Amino acid sequence: MQLLRDRSPLELTVVEVAQQANVDPALIRYYFGNKKGLLRAATEHLMEEVQERSRIMLTEKVPLKERVRKRLSLLLAVLQENPRFFQLVMEEIYKDEDGERGRDGLRSVANRGLALSEALLEPVAGDPALRAVDARLLHVAILGMCTFFMDAKPLLTILFEDEAGEDAYTEQYLDFATGLLVRGLAA
Repeated sequence: MQLLRDRSPLELTVVEVAQQANVDPALIRYYFGNKKGLLRAATEHLMEEVQERSRIMLTEKVPLKERVRKRLSLLLAVLQENPRFFQLVMEEIYKDEDGERGRDGLRSVANRGLALSEALLEPVAGDPALRAVDARLLHVAILGMCTFFMDAKPLLTILFEDEAGEDAYTEQYLDFATGLLVRGLAA
């Protein structure tokens, strides 16, 4: 996981992973089969971690603005901690060529993410009236808002070069995106 923070999956080799883990490369082949199996296991591990951190959002009864901000904050934090996360998910889950296993994995990932977007739309006391929104489209919009923000670091450093730093413009973005979504969801 540490190597994937600094290198793309394409650049990574099984030998490097074995050296980092201080094991024989044959052990990696035994447990994961090949590099693709290793990357798939890494992706599934990251997905489980994200899902575990997200689970609390399914049961919290906090105002809409707080639910939206927490969802965005979590995704941005995960992408910041694991810059290759979305690339891994795209390659190892979304574009999987393993037939039914790949479709089942993608279905599981999609349904868990969709459940989080549906939870955002469940009104609690004090929420504004919400308009009818397709939770699937909300899910895609949230993913896009977060992944592009993290992938656009070179652009952001130019656009926000007068700011106090990455934390400052990230907070600005969280405020902006939260407001945009909350206003867009309100009736």
